[in-house]
This record gives sequence, structure tokens and C-alpha cells, in this order.
Amino acid sequence: MSCGHWRSEHLDTVAEPDADRLEDWRYLLESLGDAASAATREQLAAEVVMLTHNRPLHEVNLRWHPRAEDLLWRPELQEAKRSEGGGLNIRYRRGLKRELLDSFLALVETRAPYLRVRYAF
Repeated sequence: MSCGHWRSEHLDTVAEPDADRLEDWRYLLESLGDAASAATREQLAAEVVMLTHNRPLHEVNLRWHPRAEDLLWRPELQEAKRSEGGGLNIRYRRGLKRELLDSFLALVETRAPYLRVRYAF
């Protein structure tokens, strides 16, 4: 990173992290640290974005990869939210989202202590 720019990693879209997905994230975070030089690790920062979804995208995804939608479209865990652009989306319920986000951030802290999280939502 001789140019002096910081490096940004986007950790999105984070879906409900069950045991299998947490293991995948552990592997990804450790692999990132193993592959990055010390100088790069010093400059890494991340944005963490939790899943936001909507019905039109859900309908498209059902045609492309219906099994994935079983993980993404979870009305029992999600609530409606109007986007800034006016669209109707769903996201994890507030209390649950905070719990999931805290769990994910704890994973980042333990498996990738070099990775500064710039923001998470």
C-alpha cells in the first residue's frame, strides 16, 4: 500500500448468521488476514451491511435461486421499512437486528482484530 490509501472491505449482505454461516464468515475473515500483508492490515477498514430485501427482488431471486431465498426472505424475523427513495423494503426486526449485528461484530473482533469497522447497519 505504498500509495498511502486505506483499503475498504464491504462485508455485506449479512444474513442471519446461523452456525454454518458464522463458520463461513470465520473462514473468510481469517483468510483475509492471512492473505493481507501487515501494511495492508494496518489500513483495512470495513463496512458491515445487514440484509435489506424487497418483494420484487424476492420474486426475481425465486426464479434464479429459490433455495437462497429460504435464507433471505424470512418474514417471521423481518419488518417492513420505507426506504429513503420511497420503496418498501424488509429488514431484520430492530431488536433482532441489534442482536445479530452485535454477534457479527464480536466475530470480527475475535477473528479479525486488525479490521477496523467504520460503520455497521
